[in-house]
Amino acid sequence: MNSQIFGVECITSKANSTVVRISKLMQKKARKEEKLFLLDGTKLFIEAYKFGAKIEYVVLNDSVSFEENVIDMIFDLKKKGTAVLCVGEGVFLKMTEEFAPQGIITVCGFLDTGRDFSLNSIKDSEKVMAFESVRDPGNIGAILRNAAAFGIDRLILSSDCADVYSQKVLRAAMGAIFKVKLHIVDNFADTLKTLKEKRRIIATTLGENSLKLGDCQINSTDVFVIGNEGHGVSQETVELSNETLFIPMCENTESLNASVATAILMWEMYNN
Repeated sequence: MNSQIFGVECITSKANSTVVRISKLMQKKARKEEKLFLLDGTKLFIEAYKFGAKIEYVVLNDSVSFEENVIDMIFDLKKKGTAVLCVGEGVFLKMTEEFAPQGIITVCGFLDTGRDFSLNSIKDSEKVMAFESVRDPGNIGAILRNAAAFGIDRLILSSDCADVYSQKVLRAAMGAIFKVKLHIVDNFADTLKTLKEKRRIIATTLGENSLKLGDCQINSTDVFVIGNEGHGVSQETVELSNETLFIPMCENTESLNASVATAILMWEMYNN
């Protein structure tokens, strides 16, 4: 029993105030208010621990056994002030969206760097990409994985992109959220204007004057902007950009999935 291992009481009531508080974090509104989010499963717990994330709670299904290295990590966090909660099976199921939960939930503080953007927050050597109104959680999760794979340092997301702290995004990202810096901005246009002071902004869209990928020089300091899955980048973003660019494809084909297009562009940046 985990409650015996960690010397805590096993919580069996779903009405427990801490259980209720943590359960509410499955909702975006509560996450935004608390600036906390949930990670479900052992792998993401380990990623959060190794990253040094601000972990407020570790919630354990009292009857689930864990590997010794995980037990050691939990003890280490407990010594540093993280609360360890052991709960009954029914209580644990109230706190997870997983169909086959692994018995551990990590409650972490937000990772993004806030809504106020300035050039001082970005090093000249950083590789940066920006995303406007990308709404599909699977795409955002895959984009995070792509960024980690191709050495992109920072992603800038408009505030109407899919919530990076939702379970769908976190599952798709597979821990990559800890490997990429995030900036979620309320005013996307103003952010592009600020970036444009030092970097070339390239909007991905098929326009009359758009450059074809492969026919133009890509620099590691360029900032590609990927737009909404259905409508692409906004006209305002096009007008703010230094260049527009398209990825050539076979005739009579639909546009690429946002995460696939992103992977291609990230690969180009990786090689420059």
